[in-house]
Amino acid sequence: MSEEKSIEEFNRSKIYEKLRFRSEPENYKSKVPWTVQNQIAATNGVHYIDRIGKLNEYPIFELPVAKVSGDKLMLDIGCGWGRWLVAGANKGYIPIGVDIRLEFCETALKVTKELNKKAYTVVGDLENIPFKDNVFDLVWSFSVIQHTHYNRLINCLERINSILKKEGFTYLEFPNKNGLRNRQSVVKESEKEKDDYNSWCVRYYTINEYEEIFNKFLTNFSYDNHSFLGIGVLKEDLKYVSPKNKVLSSASLVLSAITHIIPMMKNYSDSLYFRAEKKDTRTTVTTDASNFLKLNHANPIDNLNMVSLLKCPKYGGDLVVSADRKKLISNESGTSYPVINSIPILIKSEATAL
Repeated sequence: MSEEKSIEEFNRSKIYEKLRFRSEPENYKSKVPWTVQNQIAATNGVHYIDRIGKLNEYPIFELPVAKVSGDKLMLDIGCGWGRWLVAGANKGYIPIGVDIRLEFCETALKVTKELNKKAYTVVGDLENIPFKDNVFDLVWSFSVIQHTHYNRLINCLERINSILKKEGFTYLEFPNKNGLRNRQSVVKESEKEKDDYNSWCVRYYTINEYEEIFNKFLTNFSYDNHSFLGIGVLKEDLKYVSPKNKVLSSASLVLSAITHIIPMMKNYSDSLYFRAEKKDTRTTVTTDASNFLKLNHANPIDNLNMVSLLKCPKYGGDLVVSADRKKLISNESGTSYPVINSIPILIKSEATAL
């Protein structure tokens, strides 16, 4: 099988994959659906595995960026069950999530609606993000891109530069190869699979390596501490995790606080935030978001409002919604993509000739 075919089949398997750790027990009554309990455990870190079925509310997190006003657009790469879409909305952004799993995109829309937030989702591949250029004020991702092969990472950063507005920036979380915990057996274990293009193992790089990679596509690179003693530990975890994991989270937060006193210590953080800005500011066709914004203000619950921001992932070019709203059509290339529950599936493997 060719590498291209292997990647195509891998992507297709992820689109319709269902994440289930445990079967739903009888008489389950939490307001957090059982499916979402499993998805939270799958995406929030290992310290949530033992919370499946025990969460009585959706965990709420703070996006670590300044609050904005006006019609600012945020993209969350790997949106999962929607926690950062909620966080983005709370900071004033119109949040849009892209994820390779349809189930996650469906859940994210349900969660944001239940929490009275406006958000959009699309199924897409992070190395071929299906949006037009110059759309987003912020591109965010948390504990997602680190799971991908080096070439996927490169392709993703190149697309981030394209889809950012001239004044936009990206804020991404990645593990640090030289972190206090990571430099032990964790990194060594990942070395076994890192060259497998379709492996979902975590890849680790040093700060200098990240700087070199980011500077190929973006500018004004900087970094800061995120967490110690694990990847993805957040201050909000203290409210939701088990007593055992509260100790771990507390220790991580104490070490992170010390980086404000001893700045050099952030170089040993196990997880880091990286900030960068759009590098390619050459004169290009600026995407007109006025149609999307008009539809968003008029009827924000219609996920297909964002079609004018999207592009054909295989050939480029505009997309239009079919009369029955079950396809997005590229008239230019004679190609269509499925729409399931108002969520476009914009991955090359799903392209169908008209």
